[in-house]
Amino acid sequence: MHWQVALNTLWQSPYLGLFLTLISFQLGLSLYRRSGTQPWLHPVIVSICCLGGIILLSDLSYARYMDSAHFLSQLLGPTIVALAVPLYENIKLLKRYWLAFMVSNVLAGSLTIVVAVAIVYVGQGSDVSLNSMWVKSITTAIAIEIAPSIGGVAALAAGLVMFTGVFGAVIAPVLFKIFNIHHPAAQGTALGVCAHAVGTAKAIELGSLQGAFAALSMSFMGLMCALLLPFLV
Repeated sequence: MHWQVALNTLWQSPYLGLFLTLISFQLGLSLYRRSGTQPWLHPVIVSICCLGGIILLSDLSYARYMDSAHFLSQLLGPTIVALAVPLYENIKLLKRYWLAFMVSNVLAGSLTIVVAVAIVYVGQGSDVSLNSMWVKSITTAIAIEIAPSIGGVAALAAGLVMFTGVFGAVIAPVLFKIFNIHHPAAQGTALGVCAHAVGTAKAIELGSLQGAFAALSMSFMGLMCALLLPFLV
């Protein structure tokens, strides 16, 4: 059958991982929109579940998947740089809240990292787990570069960053309602500090100002950790 030949050719393609990632994310995005943006159907969650299921239930190895989807990893850097657009569009408001922004980023960023590391330490986690946890509050593109230099593992750091980002993006809207947080700058800063790239994507959904503060917070956290962690850990 022609379709069997086509499927076999696709399965053997060096771009299989790229294709599966794009299809699964598009499926997640469609479900997310049709559900009225239900948090548990976030496109990242759906795509992770789909890809994990495919790898577990087929002969596709994780190493082969990563090799064939490596192109997407190379887009992380340009994607982060592109977040300069909402920053430029809201530069006046960013200047107005610069002091509150700096204080909240330093305090909240330090607190979220220290608490996470303390949990691993109290739970008697290994040194590798402990060192990898230090980078859980910065975006993946930066975390995978810093983690090995402080004794962590890039793959573990990426997993921790992804979990943090997805969890933060899912739970943030609920917390905003519970604690009556409506200011766009506060919402964006919280998402950028605690949920980095995935949180910034969620912030952009909420509004341009939220996206600008989230992007700036994510960048600030990345810069602060890149400069300080190699000397502190």
